[in-house]
Amino acid sequence: MSSTEVESHPLTTNTLPSTTASTSTIHIGTRRSKLALIQTDIVHEALQQAWPDKNFEIHAMSTMGDKNQTTPLHDFGAKSLWTHELEAGLVEGTLDLIVHSLK
Repeated sequence: MSSTEVESHPLTTNTLPSTTASTSTIHIGTRRSKLALIQTDIVHEALQQAWPDKNFEIHAMSTMGDKNQTTPLHDFGAKSLWTHELEAGLVEGTLDLIVHSLK
C-alpha cells in the first residue's frame, strides 16, 4: 500500500495509507461494549493529537457475538464472532481502522 507523508509524532509513524490521507474523515470501527468504547476513545485521542488536521469518526456496532449471547460458542461453528463485521468494514472500505482488544 502506498503512503503519504504526514506530520511526525513520537507515538506514531509518519505515514498514513494514501486512501486515508486523501479523505477528510478517518472512520474508526469498534464494538458497542463499554470496554471497546473506552479503548476506542483512547485511540481516537492519540490519533487526534498525532494528526490534528484530520477528522476522526467512531462507528460502534454490534457483532454476531454481541447479538446472540444464548448460543454456546462451540455451536456457532464460526470464527471471528466479535470481529467479523468490523473486518468486513475494512475490506469494504467503510472503515479505515478498527479497535479491538484481544482477551
